This record gives sequence, structure tokens and C-alpha cells, in this order.
Amino acid sequence: MILQKVGIDLAEKLCENDPVRKNIPFDWRVSDCRREMFHLEKKAVVCVAHLNGIPITEKELLSFEWGCYSIFYTVWSSERGMGRKIIEETKNLLQSQHFSNRYITMSPKTEMATKFHLKNGAILLQENPTTNNFEYES
Repeated sequence: MILQKVGIDLAEKLCENDPVRKNIPFDWRVSDCRREMFHLEKKAVVCVAHLNGIPITEKELLSFEWGCYSIFYTVWSSERGMGRKIIEETKNLLQSQHFSNRYITMSPKTEMATKFHLKNGAILLQENPTTNNFEYES
């Protein structure tokens, strides 16, 4: 499977299935160089924002400026193992194309999200009132 960047047309369709951040507009996710979506044959999707800080709320996510933190703020998949695969492939692509030096999540405070990120090699960076930030090794 080949990792592909998502354009505005496909973003609308894919975002209908986002179980984590359904309220973030699909066009915001792909509207400029700070924000990107990727997919693996529509079986896994990840949304990334390249920001100047580590957001802990959606309000911060939507308002921070462009920077060197790549924030994975939503990921979902329709097949077992695809979530891990898209995180790995996206991180590898970003490392080769961007100057980002940190790969951090803004994850919901759920047991499933915590298990997913810890199992896939991330460390818990900080706990927040409504989110957790995990960091993947650069």
C-alpha cells in the first residue's frame, strides 16, 4: 500500500468517518501547508498539523501558527494494524520532507488511544484535562 496525500475532494468523504475529531472541518485539514491528511488506500487516515507549539485543546490546534512540531491529531483505520502502519509511514515521509523535529499526538483521553500509542512506541509526554500528548521518536 502506498501512502498518499489527501486533497480537498477526498478529504470531505474521508472525514465523514473520523471517530475522533469529526467537528474539525475537512477543508481546514488540507487548506494550507501547515495541515495535511494522508491515507493508505482509504483503509487508514491520519491528519497532521505542523505547528509552533503542542496543542492540548482543539481551540489551540486550530489557532497555533506554523512550526516544527508535527501534531498527529486524529488517526483511524478500518483494518487491524493499519493505524500503526499509517503512523509509521507518515512519520517517515515527514522526516524526509520537512524540518519537523518532533512528532506528537493530541489524543483523546481514552484507554484505547493510550494503549495504541504506547504499543506503537510512543511515550506519554503530558496529560491534559481532555487530551493526552504522546511523542514518537524522531
